[in-house]
Amino acid sequence: MQITKPSRRPGAISQRRRKATPEQYFAFEARSGRKHEYIDGEIRLMPYTSENHGLIVANLIALLHSALKGSGCRVYPSDRMLYVPPTGNYYYPDVMVVCGESLFHQFKPRMVATLNPTVLIEVLSESTGEYDETMKWYNYKQIDTLQQYVRVSQDQVRLDLYTRVGTTHDWLNTFAEQLDQTVTIGSCEIRVSEVYEHIITN
Repeated sequence: MQITKPSRRPGAISQRRRKATPEQYFAFEARSGRKHEYIDGEIRLMPYTSENHGLIVANLIALLHSALKGSGCRVYPSDRMLYVPPTGNYYYPDVMVVCGESLFHQFKPRMVATLNPTVLIEVLSESTGEYDETMKWYNYKQIDTLQQYVRVSQDQVRLDLYTRVGTTHDWLNTFAEQLDQTVTIGSCEIRVSEVYEHIITN
């Protein structure tokens, strides 16, 4: 069983990739010291994150946790596994919001993946940015409970928000590029400047 390491060239594909079953993935992940995603039958090592990436994720979790108090919604960091049944893939989103009762896909007592996210947020990086903008978004929008997908740049001030239109499969794309703007993530009004607090961008 071969583990695929993230390439620094977005979209680059290894010439020799061996497929693994979900059972093999879970068995490996249960004893691994690092997180791996399971994408199209491949176990992919998650890359180390930058200073900006970590700070933006921390800012988002703090802001959402405070804003969601008493709402019945919860915010999770990137150690919460997500399962997308229509595609059979397992991910670790940077930030996940779940509202109402949590639904799980359970492999073993200690290996549980969330099934019903309301909001998913990814902070773009050099090694994963193109995938997050294309194939990951394709996978995420197969989730019936998902109401919003947010992509956050770590190198410049930009948030791209994809919000479901009612109960349809249509999505409204909006964006923010100014620190004094306010965006709505889930039901929370958040200032862009707070997302990028302590961040130096280009």
